[in-house]
Amino acid sequence: MLKKMVLVFVVALLLLALPAMAQDTAAGGAGASSGVRWGAIGAAFLLGIAAAAGAVGQGRATSAAADGISRNPGAAGAIRTMTIIGLALIESLVLYALLIAFLIRNL
Repeated sequence: MLKKMVLVFVVALLLLALPAMAQDTAAGGAGASSGVRWGAIGAAFLLGIAAAAGAVGQGRATSAAADGISRNPGAAGAIRTMTIIGLALIESLVLYALLIAFLIRNL
């Protein structure tokens, strides 16, 4: 079953790549004004991966904090403070990815 899924995925990927191979190369050095803007595609891919990873990280951190507070209610203040600091750091990494995505898009 896994081999069939991999085969279907590879065939679908090859079929999606066929239009890229059929481009006319007679235009020559038309520059970045024509065709696909790879910077925009790369920026979107980067931001999607960063947002997904940040969401997973924030979910796991919040889950662990809730678990820690439920096990030891006396340490709730310290756990809450460290969780908020950790969530801010995770969110800052996603914002850095947004900054890099803007830089990539302008290339």
